[in-house]
Amino acid sequence: MTDCEQMPARPTEQLMQAWIHQSQWALEEALLLALGTSPDADDASDTLRCHEALLARAQRSGERFGSPTDWLWWAERNNIPFHTDWWLAITPEGPIGYDGQHFAHHRREMLSEQYLQQERRLIGKWARKPYWTAREAIDLSLNFDPFTTDGWRGEAPETGETIREREERFRILKRAMEIGEKSPAKDYLLWLKQRGYYVSPAWHRAAGLVDQNSQQSETVKLAEMSAENADLQQQLEERDEQLKELQKKLETTPRDEDSRAHKSASTLRIATLQKALIACAVDGHKYDPRQNRSDVPKQIADKSDELGCSIIQQTVRNLLKDASDEHVDRTYWDSLTP
Repeated sequence: MTDCEQMPARPTEQLMQAWIHQSQWALEEALLLALGTSPDADDASDTLRCHEALLARAQRSGERFGSPTDWLWWAERNNIPFHTDWWLAITPEGPIGYDGQHFAHHRREMLSEQYLQQERRLIGKWARKPYWTAREAIDLSLNFDPFTTDGWRGEAPETGETIREREERFRILKRAMEIGEKSPAKDYLLWLKQRGYYVSPAWHRAAGLVDQNSQQSETVKLAEMSAENADLQQQLEERDEQLKELQKKLETTPRDEDSRAHKSASTLRIATLQKALIACAVDGHKYDPRQNRSDVPKQIADKSDELGCSIIQQTVRNLLKDASDEHVDRTYWDSLTP
């Protein structure tokens, strides 16, 4: 329950007409309507933020969707009651009109500590019985221990209003002839609920009663879980792709480094060979790149033929020229005697 009870907000006729004929309300819609705010209002989101704790608790309990009648009682239990106009508009018929006048007990009494304690005692005593009789079902629906005077108000007999309500419900049940004289608790509770009488969440749980709203809530919950799983699966697939890309980068990075190292080693080796070539040509053949018709390239080409590793004269000339340009200071050639 909330910390403090709020006074019911009286709705406009236009707001009620827009919502009382809908078979289902969502949790957020029900909360806003109880507070007298239209779910379509501009400030609806701000209002919901003020009740985030209540919304989160209801969602954890699986209370996502429900009939307007269910939400009337939900709001009552959480101290944000709907205005009486909502009760009369949603359930205007006979004993089903939750206005506190067609019941032996008022709504506030039915949610009081004494009433709930008595209900818990009766559930412990009657929920596991294999069947109920019609009289027992009616007494229990009024939180009255069947065939006794042990009411929730104490040891004294129940009030005249309780007795009249009891007899009226019993006559309706007998006239309907919809249930056998001895039937499981679930059958009687379902009949009471279908006729608009209040069946508390505690009795729902005790009898294993699952109504359409609960099934729809479970369906919605499963759909949300399925959508969440799909999102997680997509995120995992995206992560896998990112990991694959990262793995490729990690695999290619060393190769690039090896390639650069290999290229660096090859460049150094070529430079060394060029230096050796120009040094041998100058020292052994008096090579001078300034001489356009030097016969040193021909001498080297001829020697390569003798060695069986032929190389043409023009190639030797180009190699010598490149080696002298890259590795020999021009001033050295200027110092030589022409």
